[in-house]
Amino acid sequence: MPKAVLMGHSYGTDLASRFCLRHSDRVAAMLLMCGPFVGDWRTGYRAERGRRMSTAQQERLRALEGLPHRTEEQEVELLTLAWFTDHADPERGWHWAAQGAQRRRPVNWAMNGELGREGHADPLDEHLGELRACLPARAELLGGADDPRPVSALASLALRLDLPLTQIEGAGHEPWWEQPYTVRAHLRRFVQGTVGA
Repeated sequence: MPKAVLMGHSYGTDLASRFCLRHSDRVAAMLLMCGPFVGDWRTGYRAERGRRMSTAQQERLRALEGLPHRTEEQEVELLTLAWFTDHADPERGWHWAAQGAQRRRPVNWAMNGELGREGHADPLDEHLGELRACLPARAELLGGADDPRPVSALASLALRLDLPLTQIEGAGHEPWWEQPYTVRAHLRRFVQGTVGA
């Protein structure tokens, strides 16, 4: 049976990890980018996200989140406010978040909520020992050094899974926006190294 080079980003790293737990015989290599985050990473994330937003932006985001129904314009504004802090550069981050808010829609909020409940019911944290045991020989973590989600959480995960962690300087949660050549070179090296092996 052919094996896959499995890559996941953000929540996709949780999905890739769970796939590996169930089908490790089908995974040739695995690259986890900007996740998965385990333990109490949300406290640090919320604090850093708040630091990157003005008081007015925080209040507006809360107001939009509290609306029972949102117009198209309000939905785009909410997503832009929710996503722009993911980037190291706030000005370019706002532009990228606004672009993403227009393209990556509609957001399935009901499915997001359901996935969140499933994650809380069966957290990946409780399967890290199993995951470490079934990881392919070639597996790595990659993260943006300026991701508002704590890099310390990824460093801790790297220790627990005994994986190398590469931090991309000057990049946030979507590092290919701010450091495209660095990310491209890393992905190419990873895939070519797997295929060549």
